Amino acid sequence: MIVRLSKDEVRVCTQLATERWLAKYGSVDRPNYAEGKKNGYLEHELLANVRANVSEWAVASLTDTAWNVPWYPNELHPRRAKLPDVGTNFEVRTVRTRDSIPFWSKDNGKILVGTKILDEDYYSQVEVYGYCNPEEYATAQYRDEVIGGWRVPVTELKEFK
Repeated sequence: MIVRLSKDEVRVCTQLATERWLAKYGSVDRPNYAEGKKNGYLEHELLANVRANVSEWAVASLTDTAWNVPWYPNELHPRRAKLPDVGTNFEVRTVRTRDSIPFWSKDNGKILVGTKILDEDYYSQVEVYGYCNPEEYATAQYRDEVIGGWRVPVTELKEFK
């Protein structure tokens, strides 16, 4: 399903992404993220924040639930780590170059939602692939040792009705 965002919705998501990036100003990347940036397969944190915010807003709009706006400094992360991205149980993941959605043990008990930004120039179109319960895919078949977690192919996600 494709969710279209207005220019104003994209503006708010982008402004909040900038605020989030600035709130984390000077923080040190986790080793796996730093390595991904160094190797060129992860984008700059600011763009990643825009992508995540737009995707989360699209899922909140589609499901008519609240967006839990991820704006906080790193020192508050331990208190917010269990808060889902959207509503009471949606964990939203967006992909750029892969056709599978990553997840980890920390996602158990949540509903994993897979998305992709279709409009890279304006971030105004989001494909919401669907959702799954991560516990169903936490098997050897879907294990990805590189990320220390699992990957669900987008073709296996259930569509929102």
